[in-house]
Amino acid sequence: MSSPNDIPESGSPQPHGEQPYQPHGEQPHQQPAQPYGQQPYPQQPYPQQPYPQQPPPGSESSPYGHSAYGQQPSVQQPPPYQDPAAFQQPPYGPVQRYGPVQVSIAEAFRYAWEAFKTNPAPWIVATLIALFVSIVGESLESSLRRDAQWMDVTFNTATPASGFVNLVFTIASYVIAAAFLQAALRVADGRRVEFSDFTSIPNLVQALLAAVILGVAVTIGLFLLVIPGIIVQVLGTWYLHFALDRNLSAVDALRASVQLVTANLGTTILFSLAALGVAILGLLALGVGLLVALPLIAIASVFVFRRLTGGAVMVPGSA
Repeated sequence: MSSPNDIPESGSPQPHGEQPYQPHGEQPHQQPAQPYGQQPYPQQPYPQQPYPQQPPPGSESSPYGHSAYGQQPSVQQPPPYQDPAAFQQPPYGPVQRYGPVQVSIAEAFRYAWEAFKTNPAPWIVATLIALFVSIVGESLESSLRRDAQWMDVTFNTATPASGFVNLVFTIASYVIAAAFLQAALRVADGRRVEFSDFTSIPNLVQALLAAVILGVAVTIGLFLLVIPGIIVQVLGTWYLHFALDRNLSAVDALRASVQLVTANLGTTILFSLAALGVAILGLLALGVGLLVALPLIAIASVFVFRRLTGGAVMVPGSA
């Protein structure tokens, strides 16, 4: 029988309800605290979500996009002119930055074909209307011209009435081109094209003003031995894209087109030649091929433009 003053030996069990003896001023033995900043990662950070894979040692970020402890979170900035839909759907391909960029023209027309065959009806109806307006304009202008003869040569000359008709239908052709391009921009945004997309054209006034300025400059250039007019036409290839897709003013759209063409002259010329070839093939197919050729050219041009400027190109109909 032990007395109350007896000290138990080390390692011997303690009677039930008694505390082990500790020398005066000492605290009971405790588990060492974990070092600061090394708290265990929670098993389920977000309820009802499968547990993610652990990041590799030394990685800068943890699952769910949170930054590792002690590091500043990295904020990813969207690329210039990125459409908000690009953050909701996977892009058709890698988004390029603005500057000199290599773009596959064949890929652009493959993309255009996939977009067209996904929803061809609005494109065919819009193309029929465009061809009808063009035919009516040409016929009406020709009927208002008058014959003139000079040194036994007969030719048609313009009249004030025919000139007015030509002006009206030229502006109509600009509006139609803007309508096609607006619908093609919706394709690149991943949206399903409806016929209403051809009738709602943002920034149309500035787009038409830019078209008039470019048309006058091209006409003056054609009178100056033709070649200057061709150069001006090539430099203005992307003015309508900038006016509609970037909502720029007429002058800014033309200036931006010149800068983009200068940085990507080879790609611009190659696309222009390819578009001309597609249009010729459409004409050779008894004109019926234009029902496909014109939409393909519009959609492919937006594909090239978005890639050159770092914009989003989405899977057709994915938004």
